[in-house]
Formats: sequence, structure tokens, C-alpha cells
Amino acid sequence: MMDKRVLAASSFYSKSYFFNDLEFAPLPAGVQKELQTLLVEACEYTGGVMVLGFTLEGEVFLEASGSADDFDYDEIGAKYHVNDIIKSEEEFLQSLSLWYNLVMKELEK
Repeated sequence: MMDKRVLAASSFYSKSYFFNDLEFAPLPAGVQKELQTLLVEACEYTGGVMVLGFTLEGEVFLEASGSADDFDYDEIGAKYHVNDIIKSEEEFLQSLSLWYNLVMKELEK
């Protein structure tokens, strides 16, 4: 993941949520909460791990993965669910991308 920056992740396996506050502390608290809800609910639906972040070009990515020994994890179903999230949360994800390109890239200068 060298060409990507992880904003947040959720794991069905460890029942945990991670927000990368070292890099993304300026993200408003309300957006952080919405992001947490989105990822935790997605993990509850698909199982496995959900990761959301930014490419170096500032595009949002959302990835689902499962453990190799998790025979209940449906990789194809998870990919469909990721696509559904991308469609249903298009405005939210676009606003995250806009925020990243306006705020984070400015802070990095």
C-alpha cells in the first residue's frame, strides 16, 4: 500500500475500528463518525476487513478483504457490496476526496 494512504479501517475479526489520526487529524469529528459508521456496518455485512483511504492522486479507494482461513468470507459478495457503497455514498466519498485535495495537500506544502 505504498501508493495509498489509509484513512480508516474496520475489522470484523477483531471487532475493531482504526482511524489514522496521525495523518488525518484535521478531518472534522462529524465526518469521522460517519466514516466509522460506514465501515463498521460494511464489515458487519460482509465480514472480513474494510479499508478506506486515498490514492496519491487524491482519489478515494474502498477495499474489502478476508482472511485466507475464513471460509465464510464471500469475496465476490464483498466486492459487490463495496460497489454498492461506492454508488450509495457517492456524495460522501466525493466530499472526502475534495477535502483531501484541498486541505491535506495544502498542509503538506
